[in-house]
Amino acid sequence: MIRYILRLLSLGAGLYLAWQGARATTEQSWRLYLGGIALLLLLALWPARPPKQEGGLGHNVRKLGAFFFVLALLLALHLLWLQVWQGPAIRRRVADLPDGAVEDVRPMIAERRTRRGRIYDRDGELLADIEITPEDWVRRVYAQDNLGHIVGFYNPLYGNAGLEASFNDYLAGQLDGDPWEEFLEDLLHHPHRGNDLYLTLDMDLQRAAEEALGEEYGAIVLLDTRTGAILALAANPRFDPRPMVFDPGAEDWEVEQARVERYWQQLNGSTDALLVNRATAGLYPPGSTFKTLTAAIALEAGLVRPDTHISCPNELVVTGHTIVNFMDDLAETLMEREDLLEDYQYSCNTAFAQLGLIIGPDLYSEYAQRFGLTYANLPPPQSPDFVELPTAASTIAQSRAFLDRETGLADTAFGQGQLSITPLYLAMLSATMANDGTMMRPYLVERVVSPEGETLHQAQPIPLRVPIGVRTARTMQRLMTVSGVEGFGWRAQFEGTTVASKTGTAETGEGLPHAVFIAYAPAETPRYAISVLVEHGDSGAQTCAPLAKIVLQAAVEE
Repeated sequence: MIRYILRLLSLGAGLYLAWQGARATTEQSWRLYLGGIALLLLLALWPARPPKQEGGLGHNVRKLGAFFFVLALLLALHLLWLQVWQGPAIRRRVADLPDGAVEDVRPMIAERRTRRGRIYDRDGELLADIEITPEDWVRRVYAQDNLGHIVGFYNPLYGNAGLEASFNDYLAGQLDGDPWEEFLEDLLHHPHRGNDLYLTLDMDLQRAAEEALGEEYGAIVLLDTRTGAILALAANPRFDPRPMVFDPGAEDWEVEQARVERYWQQLNGSTDALLVNRATAGLYPPGSTFKTLTAAIALEAGLVRPDTHISCPNELVVTGHTIVNFMDDLAETLMEREDLLEDYQYSCNTAFAQLGLIIGPDLYSEYAQRFGLTYANLPPPQSPDFVELPTAASTIAQSRAFLDRETGLADTAFGQGQLSITPLYLAMLSATMANDGTMMRPYLVERVVSPEGETLHQAQPIPLRVPIGVRTARTMQRLMTVSGVEGFGWRAQFEGTTVASKTGTAETGEGLPHAVFIAYAPAETPRYAISVLVEHGDSGAQTCAPLAKIVLQAAVEE
């Protein structure tokens, strides 16, 4: 009885070692597990001493049989470990041979036969498709030549870009797939099938934004104020992703590869930074649009009200540094009361410089970080606001010390200083005011759908932060509405809809200033928030407001 219990314990211990050993990451550790398994199996299966009347030959045959049985079992376990548990790692193993490193090409062959998922806009317009060559290779096909910054490109040798990169696991069917389906595909050598992406992007609005921007360098971002969904993300200059696609159906693969390489070098060597998405990764001084954040801080902190008098002198000297307005005699020409409402409406630099000094560096820094801004000398945030495309972090200054200088704080308060802001962030700032003080996380992918029609991922609106309360946001809505209707944003107005806005002119130190504009509409029931930036466009009121009108009108009428 004791012998049988020992055999069972040895057998159980052997199975446990086999289970633990399957997770071994090196062959040396796996061999140690195999040695232990062999000893335990021999203890469990070794035949007992025969009765005295039985001959020795039968006992020896049983011992030999047990030995070879354990040996066969160990061989089977080793093959199982190599082919199943270590299969993916071995397939990607690089061998250092005397004539150079050689990598298993099977993963590359399988990848080029994978039926990548398609990409659609929110209305089902096809943006990325596939074609199958007679040799069963898969060729990526892009329906548009203008979405390189968004859809990106697929090229295994040069690395994917855009959504092709950030959602590669879904598109290639490597994430949330059916394990049984994947097993059958591998067993029957069927090509792997990826999942489809459905975007929040509206191609009608995207085309409107691109046509409005024309040949001007800059960006236009349109958001749904309630959810953060990105409806349009236009940037210029942009690049055509189609030449980056390697055609496996080409007669000469070396010639085809040389063609792709020439285009890649052309993109990288361009002085226009063609690969940089100016909407999400372009950093600019925001100009007077940033007065929106300064006013919100002062109102939230209870330092001012809309009717608080803040003078608008032609010049303001701060520790030897002179700040001027965009026009002489601004107060005498346009203003009656010189309160916060008028200072914002007519974009008075000297008034907002004073307001920044009233707020003080500590409070200003605290609220700026509540709004999601950081300092350039600090590490980027671990959880960026937007993760689906390469995005630069918007910063309030190079370091905290800049705000401690009165000149730095005064310049920052009216939108200059060391501010580096993306057009995406400016659209988020406008949407925050329209959304009663809640900043939503922007997103571009609405859902991921499997080949069988199952929804694998469904985007949900996520509040990022609440930097100001509802009362302050409602006051800011009033300021932005007056600025849009009675101030310099009037060029964005169109029949039947009131557009709340703030214009900006951002000095760059060389050439014409950047033109900047933020807005939302309809002002009474906000639905769409927009930012427009035109590099060296001079005036946000004259250059950007008419462009915002085109896009907002298209959105409202749609």
